Amino acid sequence: MDRLLIIADDFTGALDTGIQFTKMGIRARIVTDYQYDFSQLRSGDALLSVNTDTRPLSPEDAYQRVYELASNARKAGFQHVYKKTDSGLRGNIGIELKAVMDAYEQKSIAFIPAFPSMNRITKDGIQYIDGVPVKESVFGKDPFEPVDYSDIEEIIHAQTDIRVIKIAPKDYENVRWENEEQTIFLFDAETDEELLTIARVLTQEKKTAIVAGCAGFAANYNLMLDFEKGNPHFMQPSDGLLALCGSVNQITMNQMEYAEKHGFTRTHLGNEQKLNISQYASEESNAFFEELYHQISGTDRYILDTLDVPGKETVKEFSERTGIGLSDIRFRIADCLGVIAMEMVERGLNYTFSMTGGDTLMGFMHRIGNKELVPICEIGKGAVLSAMRWNGKRIQVISKSGGFGEEDVFVQMYDTISDCKEGVKG
Repeated sequence: MDRLLIIADDFTGALDTGIQFTKMGIRARIVTDYQYDFSQLRSGDALLSVNTDTRPLSPEDAYQRVYELASNARKAGFQHVYKKTDSGLRGNIGIELKAVMDAYEQKSIAFIPAFPSMNRITKDGIQYIDGVPVKESVFGKDPFEPVDYSDIEEIIHAQTDIRVIKIAPKDYENVRWENEEQTIFLFDAETDEELLTIARVLTQEKKTAIVAGCAGFAANYNLMLDFEKGNPHFMQPSDGLLALCGSVNQITMNQMEYAEKHGFTRTHLGNEQKLNISQYASEESNAFFEELYHQISGTDRYILDTLDVPGKETVKEFSERTGIGLSDIRFRIADCLGVIAMEMVERGLNYTFSMTGGDTLMGFMHRIGNKELVPICEIGKGAVLSAMRWNGKRIQVISKSGGFGEEDVFVQMYDTISDCKEGVKG
């Protein structure tokens, strides 16, 4: 049986990709430790999805982290690697592809960044989001990692001079794989059928050792490798849904507004509550947590967001006043939301926690000291329900990238949880 390592640059990416295999009946393990000790693997572990947390790092640091992980995986006997990239092409795309190629001593890699079912396609080497070139989309306006180019070759060459060859659908079966120099074969794709064709070509040409792309292409790996199937994990009932939103992506903002119009209670955190984690060590913080617990438990669907509060100091103004950079602020927000989630669990809140933005879920896992979870199912498009254990408790979390999901995704989450609860009662 084959083994596959997925290397993702953020946590939601590791989950988005891992869940594609869960849907095939393949048991996946998602870990947050990029220095993972491969001796911990069990004989039946066929798929390991690791978050390197490299998206906000410098290219040099990202390369080193990915290279070391891939090298260790190769030594541990992993013959196949899938380098998961963001479908909005944020992060250290070029240098991380090179890191995997170097670690596995490969001259070529197939790169398939399209995700057609999410309206993200690659045409003539240009990435389009909902019909708009990615630089002109919400990803070009990302406050932390804005995408500066729509041409994927330009994105790659911003970090490395590695050769890029663009492959149109009519040329899928005519690729000349043998090259003297390292080459990234960039595949156009606009439909799921084209992704399927690419998977068949890579299998036929025996080019499955290292492949790159987003979660969309990963769904075709059942054609490329032979995995051992296992018993699936199941959702368990909970009393409600608590959504902790650390994303400022416009897509998530629209989703929260939709949820609020459809029965969700929503509260904004002020700057002190979302940026000053030291306050939560004070005795006064206990009153805040108690009040918040009673508010949340008074309803079964609650959103806590970190958007600017109208009439109050904005995050940007806070950054300018304190000299704290935006990159540091994002981690402060994640840590504060992690503390809040942990405090709610400790008070006995038996809710499923929805965490928007990879940093948000990572903040929670860091806070409780957990480095691993298992995906259970996908809710809508791009929201993954998983389970973890802490102090003998089973905690269910739903992760969603800030740029993913349909407008009613939070309502879908709530309906899914409610159906599970009603099913148990029935």
